[in-house]
Amino acid sequence: MDLQARAVLIVEDDTAIAELYSLRLRMDGYTVHHASDAATAQVIFGQAKPAVVCVDTRLPGASGLAMAAEFAQHGATVVLLTNDQESFESPPRGVARALLKARTSPSELATAIAELTGVS
Repeated sequence: MDLQARAVLIVEDDTAIAELYSLRLRMDGYTVHHASDAATAQVIFGQAKPAVVCVDTRLPGASGLAMAAEFAQHGATVVLLTNDQESFESPPRGVARALLKARTSPSELATAIAELTGVS
């Protein structure tokens, strides 16, 4: 699967948070896709083939932790977005970086993605 280097999928059920992060990433030249649930995320991932997936740990109907591992197995760089201290401190295998949503500004997320991917 060829992943699109400047494509990011944000899997977040809080639309306001997703929009804040999306706006900044778009300003930095990324193509951003948003899914508010696991099923939609899987469809978008299969179609858009984003190189980076930012996943909330708590999603309706699915575990964000399990999804993070699945996306990583398909070659995506996975950023875990969480307010769960345990998941932040001990992210699952395959997660490139874990960030606390309450402490991560849209600019900080964009910087983290650029550092992880080497795409600026």
